[in-house]
Amino acid sequence: MKQTPETVILLNFGCTDIQKFARAIRDKNIYTMVMPYTVPAERVTQENPVGLIICADSDAADRSDAKAKFSSLNLPTLDLSGKELCADAAVKFCIDECKCSCSWKMERFIDEAIADIRAQVGDGKVVLGLSGGVDSSVVAALIHKAIGDQLTCVFVNHGLLRKNEPEMVQKIFARNFNMNLCYIDASDRFLDKLKGVSEPEQKRKIIGKEFIEVFAEAAAKIDAPFLGQGTIYPDILESIPLDGDPNAVIKSHHNVGGLPENMKFKLVEPVERLFKDEVRKVGRLLGLPSELLDRHPFPGPSLGVRHIGAIERDTLEILRNADNIVTEELLKSGWYHKTWQTFAIFVPVKTVGIKNGKRSYDYVIAIRSINSVDAVTAQVVHLPWELLDTMMSRIIKEVDGVNRVVYDITAKPPGTIEWE
Repeated sequence: MKQTPETVILLNFGCTDIQKFARAIRDKNIYTMVMPYTVPAERVTQENPVGLIICADSDAADRSDAKAKFSSLNLPTLDLSGKELCADAAVKFCIDECKCSCSWKMERFIDEAIADIRAQVGDGKVVLGLSGGVDSSVVAALIHKAIGDQLTCVFVNHGLLRKNEPEMVQKIFARNFNMNLCYIDASDRFLDKLKGVSEPEQKRKIIGKEFIEVFAEAAAKIDAPFLGQGTIYPDILESIPLDGDPNAVIKSHHNVGGLPENMKFKLVEPVERLFKDEVRKVGRLLGLPSELLDRHPFPGPSLGVRHIGAIERDTLEILRNADNIVTEELLKSGWYHKTWQTFAIFVPVKTVGIKNGKRSYDYVIAIRSINSVDAVTAQVVHLPWELLDTMMSRIIKEVDGVNRVVYDITAKPPGTIEWE
């Protein structure tokens, strides 16, 4: 049975900054959970909360009925709206009225998560789809610390990964952590299926479907009753309806979605109530390196949505090499950790240029650099001109098939973060 820390419930009345507010209170070592105001009082009691905070963007929202509904719980309740929504006022309430001990710390979380995993899994086996991203990597390290060789990670190389990524993931997990790692190089299988496909959604569907099939084939051989997943708290919050079904409060956002019906797994999701920054803290405490934990977010379809148009092996290699140069120069300049995502895009347009003293007719690489908190909106980063010039010079010089580099200055909205 999962152990629960002292919990303060945030009842959401359409508060647009609810995630930010919840994280700010958690930063004070007080555990918070977000629930819609439509949630039944009985569901709230299941979390054994020590207090409630009603959160609204303005006083315009009528909260009287909800306040009456939750008054029967006889819990300390704070009603905040608009400018009152600050962590200091909430934390004072949590300490003075709710008597919180401020003991929500990642060291304690790890100990409790390990106990929970062992209690849930027993002597069973767990299979986990390892992507090399932060969430799945931290879950792999956490489950491995709990049950060791009972965990097998499946790492599928679909041929769309960043430069040297397959080697890095294998080195970290198989060699440094001595973890059971099933590495599957399915590059040709994926790229053959993608040949000639240029429509973005069709590419995504092919990549997703093929990944599920490859993972399912590997998982069947392992014969594990449990599936480890890197579901995190924002995944769950995004699936909670503010109105509508009031019972849909905690719904898993399955990362390995659409598995065949005959594959029945029990889910192990140890970080499902952590925000991204908390997941990174857990990873550091477990000994995962910065080169993995502090990497920029990477889309599920990987370079597949950064290669515009039909994917060919030679043009994919152009993108991979150009993207690696962008990352290298970003790290050298100290700008890597000042941006949320910075990456290269392959543009299937040829332009006339001069390369090595001769006329050339080659492709275009675009560079995109943005900052964002939740990926809902994004602002363009004004990278130094000297840095962009260095990136451009190296790409033109070192990457065959490119003679022009452009910089994307489009925010979100109107643009999206990825080009596809």
